[in-house]
Amino acid sequence: MNSLHTLPFVLRAGSAARTQIQNLGFNANSLAALGAPAGGPKFIIQSYLDRFLFGEWLPQRVAALPAFGSSIGAFRLLAGAHPDPAAAAERLYVAYCQQHYASKPTAQEITREVGHILNALLQKEHIPTILQHPWLQLNLLTTRCLGLAAAKQPAWQALGFALAFGSNLRSRQHLARRFERCVFQNQTKAPGVLAKDSFRTHYHALTPENLATVTLASGSIPLVMETVRDIPNSPEGAHIDGGMLDYHMDLPLQNIQPTAGILFIPHYEQRIVSGWFDKHLKRRQPSHHERMLVLSPSPEVVAKLPGGKIPCRKDFTIYHGRDRQRLAAWQAALTVSEDISGSFQHLLKQGTIGDHLQAL
Repeated sequence: MNSLHTLPFVLRAGSAARTQIQNLGFNANSLAALGAPAGGPKFIIQSYLDRFLFGEWLPQRVAALPAFGSSIGAFRLLAGAHPDPAAAAERLYVAYCQQHYASKPTAQEITREVGHILNALLQKEHIPTILQHPWLQLNLLTTRCLGLAAAKQPAWQALGFALAFGSNLRSRQHLARRFERCVFQNQTKAPGVLAKDSFRTHYHALTPENLATVTLASGSIPLVMETVRDIPNSPEGAHIDGGMLDYHMDLPLQNIQPTAGILFIPHYEQRIVSGWFDKHLKRRQPSHHERMLVLSPSPEVVAKLPGGKIPCRKDFTIYHGRDRQRLAAWQAALTVSEDISGSFQHLLKQGTIGDHLQAL
């Protein structure tokens, strides 16, 4: 475990994050924020790491931790905010695996299945604890649609997304005419962590009435699931997957402390993609990578998984009618996640995180 090549993960750091770690070391108090990316079933590869982070490591902090998540990342953070994060992460994994679809599922069917996952994850008796968590500052992200992208007619909405795609080809900043960022927080008195950028950003409180709806909206894949409209205790609007704007948590942090300036992103891949439309724009680079520390499974480990890849939404098509094989492939990724968690804990105990950093 002393060699970089034997680790089941890769650690990539921006210049500011690398400098902080090399000068001050790395522990739970080194973080300015935590990012939980979008990515569907890809989260499985980090499931056991989540259980360690939220259940054992992060509670050691002396200050509260802002945590940002969109789509499945919002579900991961919701699990982490439960009194027993490990049990909640297990519920999330089991419920996610239990999805079953027809060959061409409708948006209503997919939305219903995701609702079942949310119902299995969210323990209603723990909602007060989640909303008043002693150290985890939830920031669940949704994307508020403007213009045709907010239309109720699917054809018009699809046209709105096509126009947004064209805007993004010109530059990411042009998406500000199509979408706005909404941040739902469990601690409304938390200090502002995000600096202003191109996108108008709304801040709203998470409440017992909207917690489930916000989480569902954050994971509502455009044109695949039903758009969530008019979230309780927030302004009217059509909300879709937070990953549309904030796919891998390329976030503009502010009010950074010199000893706690790292945006830690337990991730599924080595690349940071700013927004959903940027996935296939290989030349587009993240804007705020300097403070990032990205932990992702190593290519060697991924190559040994079934199909040579981590779980993804295409698996529902690849393994259609063969749920047993899909679950076996996902179980293999879960086993790897246990190795990732164990190796990360080993580096923390040895104090050797800084010896394994690659450039981001």
